[in-house]
Amino acid sequence: MNKVRLGRTNLEVTRWALGGIPLSTMMGGNTEEEIDKVINATLDYGINFIDTARLYFDSETNIGKVMKTRRSECILASKSLSRGRDELYADVKESLKELQTDKIEIYQIHDLHPHEVSTLMEKGGGLEGLKKAKEEGMIDYIGLTSHHTEVCIDLLKTGEFDTLLFPFNVIVKEPGEKLVPLAKSNDVGTIVMKPLAGGAIRNIEKAFRFFNAYPVDIILNGVANMNEFLVNLKCAENLTPLSPQELADFEEEVAPLGKDFCRRCGYCMPCPNDIIIPAMIHNTWQIVKDKSYEELSPEKKKLGETVIPWLMACEECGQCEEKCPYTLPTVKRKKELMEFFPT
Repeated sequence: MNKVRLGRTNLEVTRWALGGIPLSTMMGGNTEEEIDKVINATLDYGINFIDTARLYFDSETNIGKVMKTRRSECILASKSLSRGRDELYADVKESLKELQTDKIEIYQIHDLHPHEVSTLMEKGGGLEGLKKAKEEGMIDYIGLTSHHTEVCIDLLKTGEFDTLLFPFNVIVKEPGEKLVPLAKSNDVGTIVMKPLAGGAIRNIEKAFRFFNAYPVDIILNGVANMNEFLVNLKCAENLTPLSPQELADFEEEVAPLGKDFCRRCGYCMPCPNDIIIPAMIHNTWQIVKDKSYEELSPEKKKLGETVIPWLMACEECGQCEEKCPYTLPTVKRKKELMEFFPT
């Protein structure tokens, strides 16, 4: 696996790296044994970058079990949703404990929204907490993650962040126009998330080859099991850019998805009533979108019978919508599904 320089960090990292969401038994739905296999296979293959987060339930814990004996083979990145100085500093200490290490190479502000920028950057804000952790040798570099391109661009210009983690793929192409070139010119490391749009993009080979036309450093890919690991890795090793015709065909292939689909990040979870929101609401809505009930196959009609009891348990509290980085109208879709399927 080819290695690249991650911006001014000077870290030599593999271009394909392992994402931490599926490394959780609660977010990825896998057993600890399968997660252990994936992490060890990643290191065995020479892939040396793993990203996780405090948000990802037991992801840090599962990674830490492997780091206990293989820490020297891996560059670690984690992140926190905290925005205050003391809270973020405390989260770094907790991450160190769970990951079973005395230092984390990159610690990131997680999923920053536009209205949170001032809180993060002001006196007593989270940036001060990360600077303190860096001064004390707990972390080496400070990173930023956001689903908002304008936030990444504005904070990149402050010079405070060594790396940027942002969504980018053939559907969400905006970062390639300005953010990626700007980061390159400022020597800020670029880490791409959602290369397969949360699994919605099925053409894995073209999805990875799409990035060969851009000077991005790391493609962060979450895999849930060994089969996914092997399939994704094989495609990621192809460094041939898409031809203009291949790109046009690929864009046509993904066009029916639109942009308002669920990326299965799981940030909306947990639901107070144990509804698996990505699968039971958003993925089901995507399946029946623009169809009539009569057009559905017997299997998809059966799907409705399965999810309706869960949808009826939804109290429309709106917590899921507040946490969704893509501002998906979860409550509205739940109502549409209840009207679509006979009860």
